[in-house]
Amino acid sequence: MAESSTGEERQSRSDRAANRTRSRVATVTIPMFSALIRSLWFLLAAFTLALELIPLSRSFEERFSSFIFYSYVVAKLVGFFIFGFLTPIAWWSYKTFGVGALFVLFTTAIVELAQSFLTGHRFSIIELTVKCVLVFGGFVAGLDVRKYQELRAGPLYVRFSSCHW
Repeated sequence: MAESSTGEERQSRSDRAANRTRSRVATVTIPMFSALIRSLWFLLAAFTLALELIPLSRSFEERFSSFIFYSYVVAKLVGFFIFGFLTPIAWWSYKTFGVGALFVLFTTAIVELAQSFLTGHRFSIIELTVKCVLVFGGFVAGLDVRKYQELRAGPLYVRFSSCHW
C-alpha cells in the first residue's frame, strides 16, 4: 500500500511540474555578472541620469497630454527601481556590488542636488527619498533574484545563470 501511494505522489508531483511548464509563455535564461548585464547597468545609469538632468521646457511639456507626461515620470521612477535591481545581478563580488549600490545612491543624491542649480528643476527631499526607496527596493529584489536565480512574472519565467555556482 505504501508503495502505491509513493508512486502516486511522484506522479502527482510530475503532473504539477508539467502543468507549471505548460503555463509558462516563455522561459528566458540570462547570465548574471556578465559584460552584457554590466553594460546594461551603465547604459541605464546614463539614461536615467540624463532624464533627470535635462529639463523639459514649458512649451515642450504643453505639447503633450497629461497622460504622456505622467507616463514619462513613471518611466523615470521605474528606471530607478531597475537601476537598483540590476546592481546585485551585474556585480559578482559582495564588495563590488555594495560599492555599486552606494554609487547608485550617491549619484541619485548628486543629481537631485544638481537640479537645484538647473533652470526648470528644483531640489526636493521628497523626490530624493522616493528615488532612494525605489533604488533600495530594486536592490532587495535583485538580491532575491541573485539568491534563487529566477524571476517569475505571470507566465514569464526568467532564469539567471552564473559561472560562479
